[in-house]
Amino acid sequence: MTLKRSLVPILTLVLIANLSCVQRREERNAQQQDVAVPARVVETITRKITEYAELPGRSAAAESVEVRAQVSGYLESINFAAGSFVHKGDPLFTLDSRVYRAVLAQRQSDVDAKRADLNRLEAELKRQQGLIEKSATSMQQLELAQAGRDERAAELEAAIANVERAKIDLDYTTIESPIDGEVSRERITVGNLVTVGSTLLTHIVAVDPIHVFFDVDERALLLYRERVAKENGASKGSLVVKFAIGDGEFDHEATVDFAEPKMNETTGTLEFRAVAENKPNEVGVRNLIPGLRLRVLFPTSPEYDAVLVPEEAIITDQNVKRVYVLGENNIVESRAVTLGPLQNDNMRVVATGLKLGERVVLDNLLRIRPNTVVEPIPVPSESTTRIVREDGVIINRDGTVEYDGLYEWSLERDANKKGAASEAAGKNPA
Repeated sequence: MTLKRSLVPILTLVLIANLSCVQRREERNAQQQDVAVPARVVETITRKITEYAELPGRSAAAESVEVRAQVSGYLESINFAAGSFVHKGDPLFTLDSRVYRAVLAQRQSDVDAKRADLNRLEAELKRQQGLIEKSATSMQQLELAQAGRDERAAELEAAIANVERAKIDLDYTTIESPIDGEVSRERITVGNLVTVGSTLLTHIVAVDPIHVFFDVDERALLLYRERVAKENGASKGSLVVKFAIGDGEFDHEATVDFAEPKMNETTGTLEFRAVAENKPNEVGVRNLIPGLRLRVLFPTSPEYDAVLVPEEAIITDQNVKRVYVLGENNIVESRAVTLGPLQNDNMRVVATGLKLGERVVLDNLLRIRPNTVVEPIPVPSESTTRIVREDGVIINRDGTVEYDGLYEWSLERDANKKGAASEAAGKNPA
């Protein structure tokens, strides 16, 4: 009984101390809430966008021709500069034509001889026809004259055809460009024997327009077909895709003109072909050449009005994406959002969770918590940076460049993990 009485004052003192701590903490929180945290604030905006799937692609020449001779002969001259642009019909090579000129002259003389003989036989036929009317010759003589005239006429036609063939062979001694395009280097030098059909002289590729090939995976293809179905079964106008050269920007466009009629069962993809203009720039250089690695943006949604915020405003809370939204009296509310694709200017599409015109906190995010009072600093509704996520480079709007070391470290860590996993799989095959 004495022990219980002695503990009562002690417990009373502990309870009073705890209540005092709680009271002081609440007073400190209230004071902190009364102090507004300065932060830049942007309003959400809307923009018409189309969602895309990024796919690997490649460029290819619309036309490509291997130039070979159609007659044999010794190469006499080369009439182009390697790498130059040539037009259809431009002379590229000249073969020694003396033999072909002699053959043409011989066959022309054969035509002249047969034409003269035909004239003689026609005169004989007319003479026999006159004699038969006077009964001064027999029908057998008339028939022989008729047959001789017809035979010589047929021989004359054959001789004329031989002359035409000789002219063609002579023309073939000048080898012309079959298409407009850029010509490669010569594959044979002057003085060498060119064999008909087998000797490769050079090759020409058409460079404008140029083809863009890309393979669409099954998921992107189904999204595209769903999009077309929403547009009442027909795409509005031609299908235009954007593409980038290598790791560059998506500042090129091509119009799809063909798709394979069936899926590739091995890769699970469908090949598309698009046509892109490839005009030379002010210094005469074309951006595209056949065989380039491309990245193609294939549209998987119709154009719609999307709500966007700068990427810097997005907070990652474990697997949940959030933003801090200013409510009444500039009190912060934590809002879960569903994100859409990132745009080229580092603005992020917000599929759900935000409306047009709502105010979103852009910085000072480490000092802000739900119910924090913010002193808003309105700024334009645009991202202050553009992040190239392939290598973690950050390009500021003033042109300065920074490097996201944490992002680079995460890339190296992921690569090391994949390498270790591959090595382990090799040592312990299933």
